Amino acid sequence: RGQGVRECLDHVGPENLMPALFTITGTTSALASEVTVEIHNRVHPLNQIVVNIGDAASKKSQMDEIFNELAFELVEEKWRIVEEEKKWRMEAKRDRNAKKQKDRPRFPLRVQTLNTTVANLAERLEDIDGKRAISFTPEIDIPLTKWGRNGTNEFSTMLRLAYDGSTYEREAKSLEAANVHIRSLQWTVIMCGQPESLYKLMSDLTNGLLSRTAIAKMHDNTYDFYKVDLPFTDDEKRRIHEVAHLIGLMRGKMVLPLLEEKSIKWSDNLCKHASKDGNDVLARCRLRDNVIAYRMTVCLMLFKVAERLINEHGYEGAEKALVENPDITAELIVDEQTPAMLKVYQNIADYIVDMEMLFFGDKIKAKYEDKNCRVLGDERKYRTNNDTIYECLPNIFSKDQLAQQCKMNTGEDPAESKVRSMLRNWRNQGLIKENGGMYQKKKYS
Repeated sequence: RGQGVRECLDHVGPENLMPALFTITGTTSALASEVTVEIHNRVHPLNQIVVNIGDAASKKSQMDEIFNELAFELVEEKWRIVEEEKKWRMEAKRDRNAKKQKDRPRFPLRVQTLNTTVANLAERLEDIDGKRAISFTPEIDIPLTKWGRNGTNEFSTMLRLAYDGSTYEREAKSLEAANVHIRSLQWTVIMCGQPESLYKLMSDLTNGLLSRTAIAKMHDNTYDFYKVDLPFTDDEKRRIHEVAHLIGLMRGKMVLPLLEEKSIKWSDNLCKHASKDGNDVLARCRLRDNVIAYRMTVCLMLFKVAERLINEHGYEGAEKALVENPDITAELIVDEQTPAMLKVYQNIADYIVDMEMLFFGDKIKAKYEDKNCRVLGDERKYRTNNDTIYECLPNIFSKDQLAQQCKMNTGEDPAESKVRSMLRNWRNQGLIKENGGMYQKKKYS
C-alpha cells in the first residue's frame, strides 16, 4: 500500500478492495507507458484487461473516481486535445470549398472512448505514437451495443492483441476508409458492468479473451446499512496526483527474480492441485493468470518506488531523479520484492483464478461434458445438423440418397451446391471415401 494506493483503497473500504486494486493497476499500466517487465524470459508490456462486475447500485462509480484521479494528467490532456480537434473541424468545415485543403493533423488521445466505431478506434490508437492508451467505460454495454455482434468480435480480437502487445493491422481499398498499421498495440481496457453483460462479452470461451482478463466482483451491498460515500479530499487527490505523475516518468525493463520464482511456484502448485483432483477446468483457467498477477504486482511496486523517491528527495527531487537517471526505477524496484509484496502477488493470482471459476467454471465444464461433443483424433468438434444427416445415411450411399435424406431432415429440396459442399467437407474430414460414384462412410467415435 504505497502512496496513492493507500488513498484509493481507503476510499472504497475493505469490501471492494479487489475491484479497486484491479482498477489501480490497470490505470497504472497506462501511466507507466515506457515500463516493461521480463516474465519467464520474455519482455512483456504492462497492458491489462480488467472487468469489474457488480449488480446495479453496487458502487461501481467508485472505480470511475479512482480512474479519474490516477489518470488526472491523461484526462486533462484528453480534453485539451478534444478542444483542439473541435477547432480544427470547425476550420475544415468552413474551408471545405477552398482549393487547397489542410491535411488532418494527428490528435494523440491516450484516453480512448469505447463509444465509437472499430475503425475510428483503430485510427485513434495508431495516433498515439507508441505510447500506451487506456479505455475506461462504466458500462460494458457501450461497446456491445455500439458495435453489434461483428464489431464485438473485432473488439475481442483487438483486446487479445493489445494484451500481448502484438501487431495490429487493418487494410481497406477506399481512400476514406481506415488503413491502420500498428507495430505493437499498447492499450489497456477497464470495464465495469453487470454479470449479464460479462457473459455477452465472453460469449466465446475458447478464443483466449477470458484467459487474458482479470475479473473482480463488487461487494453485494443489497442488505448493507446506509453508508456515507465521501469523495476524495484535496490532500488525498494531491498525493495520488504526485505518484501518478512520477510513474508517468518511469521507464526501463524490470527484472524481478524473486517475483519470477514466486510466479513459477504458484503456477506449478495450482497445476499439480488441478491434476490431483482431475479438475480440467481449473487447469485451463489458471493459464495466463500468473502473468496477469505478475503485471499487476509490478504496477503496485511502482507506487512503492515513487513513495521511496518522494521520502528521500521530496516531490520535485523525485521528479528530477527520474528524468536524469532513466535506470533508477529498475534499480529500486528490486528492493520491493518483499515477503509482503510476494504475498500480495499470490493473493491476486488466487483471486483471479477464483473469479474465473466463479463466473465461468460451470460453463467451461459444460462444454467439456457436452453430449453433442465428439473427438476426432486430438481435435474436439461439435455436432451440427449435417452430423444427423450423416448418421442417418447407410454405410454406402449415393448422392441422390444424400439429397433425399436432406429433404427428410429439413423438409426442403437441397440445392445441388449444398449437396456437393457436404460431400466435399466430409471427404476432407476423412468421414467418407468415394468408390465408383458411391460414397462409403468411415466409422468414428
